[in-house]
Amino acid sequence: LQAELHYLDGDIDSANATYKATIASARAHKYAHYEALAYELYGNFCVENGMVEEGEFQHSMALDKYKQWGAMRKVKELKPFLKTLYSPNPTSTQCAHVIK
Repeated sequence: LQAELHYLDGDIDSANATYKATIASARAHKYAHYEALAYELYGNFCVENGMVEEGEFQHSMALDKYKQWGAMRKVKELKPFLKTLYSPNPTSTQCAHVIK
């Protein structure tokens, strides 16, 4: 949540660092569900801030962690949205729908 608060406050550098720290902490404590969520939110953050390749990587990590956790319904829900987001020519409306 702290990363999201930094982002909402416009503190992009702190948000970026906090997303990464959150992922590392969740991994260290073996909380796959928190790690998956952190990857997903960090992926959204990356895309919204023009770091599309990094966002795609983070989202793929989120999918892997959701699978590891056994959250197959979340995987099924997320896949079509990510496919739209990372399609060669997504419209701004499609991207806004995926991220917001």
